[in-house]
Amino acid sequence: MPNHIKPTLLVGAGNMGIEYAKVLNSMNKAFHVFTRTERTAIQFNELTGKQALFGNLEQLLSEGPSYDKAIVAVSIEHLKEVAITLMQNGVKEILLEKPGAVSADELKELQAASQIFNAKILIGYNRRFYESVQKMLTFITEDNPIRSIQFDFTELSKQIEKNVNSDKVKSNWLIANSSHVIDLAFFIAGKPKLLQCYSSDHLAWHPKAAIFTGAGVTINDVLFSYHANWKSPGRWGIEVMTEQYKFVLQPLERLYIMKHNSFVVEEVYLPKCHDTEFKPGLFKQVQAFFSDKRNLVDVAEQIQNFELIYTPIIFGHKMKIE
Repeated sequence: MPNHIKPTLLVGAGNMGIEYAKVLNSMNKAFHVFTRTERTAIQFNELTGKQALFGNLEQLLSEGPSYDKAIVAVSIEHLKEVAITLMQNGVKEILLEKPGAVSADELKELQAASQIFNAKILIGYNRRFYESVQKMLTFITEDNPIRSIQFDFTELSKQIEKNVNSDKVKSNWLIANSSHVIDLAFFIAGKPKLLQCYSSDHLAWHPKAAIFTGAGVTINDVLFSYHANWKSPGRWGIEVMTEQYKFVLQPLERLYIMKHNSFVVEEVYLPKCHDTEFKPGLFKQVQAFFSDKRNLVDVAEQIQNFELIYTPIIFGHKMKIE
């Protein structure tokens, strides 16, 4: 490896860290791995064959090699603190796992730190890079634009109630998890310019609301509606309507199409590619991080998403977005 090419630092050696390591290995990228505990480092080595450093991140960065790029795949509660530590120690480009932070205030701290240290923070929503999504977008043209879209972000509430995530993460679950679908819908159709939201009820672990509905218009003049009922069975899904077709992403990894004068829903063939070899969307997401950064969310955009989309959806606000 030429001396001027620095390795990338992968922070986090859990499930997502393992998925990132698979991608980085396949790309022949030089990278080091860091995790907090020896136990996780041992598990990572057993599953990947690669050694992970463990202990104190700040000490590693001050005493070890320097890094220009880092990928952060730690739990949501620690994304902000890890990113700030990296920037304080000279890392200039950081790919953060979604959603980047649990609140807009934390994101604003990240934005301020990135300006102080002249660093760039990007947040990866891997579903933007799904082969199913990219294939669907090839059907969207000037002659066949999107006219409307609807999406469902219903969650498996009984499983979430029992999982090991902290109360802080569970109480912000729409941002922590449902934002996968919400972000993808508005990535496809454009950001909302008019948004009317309604929410009601609650769950013990999510006191803010449990049922969400709403509608509006995007900047591309696409009408949209959404629905999610965390007290009822359901699953994530997106339906995209043009004048020629209806596209169904449900599950999101697969693409189905309905044509005029037919009730038949046909699955669109997706060739075996990176989405079958790796966690869907992750290869192209990492590829974007190392190249043109296209379709990655920067901190400023994510702050807007928190304030103008996710918060209104949670609390049932009605607003016109200028």
